[in-house]
Amino acid sequence: MNYFNKRIISSEKILENLSIFKSKKICAMVKGNAYGFDVGEIVRLISPHVDFFGVANVEEALEVREIDSKKKILVVGKNYDPYICKDYNISYAVTNVTDALYAPKGGNVHLKIDSGMHRLGFDSTDDFLNAISILRDKEVNIEGVYTHFCTLDCDDDYFQHQYTVFKNYLKLIPQDLNPIIHIGGSWALAKEVPEASMIRIGKGIYHGAMRIESRIIRVMNIEKGDRVGYANGFIADRKMKVAIVPVGYADGLKRMLANNYDVIISDKKCRILGNICMDMFAVDISKVNAKEGSVVTVLYDEASLAQKLQSSSYEVTTNFNHLRGKTIII
Repeated sequence: MNYFNKRIISSEKILENLSIFKSKKICAMVKGNAYGFDVGEIVRLISPHVDFFGVANVEEALEVREIDSKKKILVVGKNYDPYICKDYNISYAVTNVTDALYAPKGGNVHLKIDSGMHRLGFDSTDDFLNAISILRDKEVNIEGVYTHFCTLDCDDDYFQHQYTVFKNYLKLIPQDLNPIIHIGGSWALAKEVPEASMIRIGKGIYHGAMRIESRIIRVMNIEKGDRVGYANGFIADRKMKVAIVPVGYADGLKRMLANNYDVIISDKKCRILGNICMDMFAVDISKVNAKEGSVVTVLYDEASLAQKLQSSSYEVTTNFNHLRGKTIII
């Protein structure tokens, strides 16, 4: 099949990013289709270099298990299928006493501490100790204890608060348990947490490793006053040469980038014109040598695009989860 659109992933960059964190065990987060990078390709690429794969739910865990039959998998989101997890050797989060009560004998669980992000996790030391007692009585394997830091790179005081809360919970763990202690919350994990033997990495794996390419499917000349796209989203103020590219908001290119984002054609930045459609956009190619079939680099710097969207690079790459095209590892 002749694909117009391609998600191109640099294996060299992925493995280089991973090497930064090799001093500790690694739980590689591959939720959300590996942050938009294609979970199948990523799992196969990095499996020899990581200790766990982290996912959001059981559906994602089963997808990863089908790709990799042996690697440890951890479900960090809410789980209502503990027996499925046991059957497929999938570890999962216990976030409250009720979770502990429903945990099956012989299953592997990780106790989640809500140290201050206020999503999931224990926020009572009494409940934490109660859950440990229940799990031990039921012969459930307490494989890990963890938390998630929410301000590693923007509020040191609150990080210190979370860290203190977490340490207070760790002191309560019976000495004979010896679970994996792990943390996450920033691609850099810049703060030293000596209690942690494993780190959960998301953005840190994928930073700078993806580009999205397409091709021009039509070239036309327009006159001053001509309209481009829906709702008079662009009105030409001069004669222009315009190209059409088959990537739209259904593929992950946000509509709010209308008239405010440059793609790369022939090594030059070219401005998108008018409102982005579901399946395609128009671009000004008046100053480049381009024709039908010329390559268009749509995503080349997720950090700068995230800034333009007032968002994060996580959202930028996951936006392209539904790119209609082919994933290529180089």
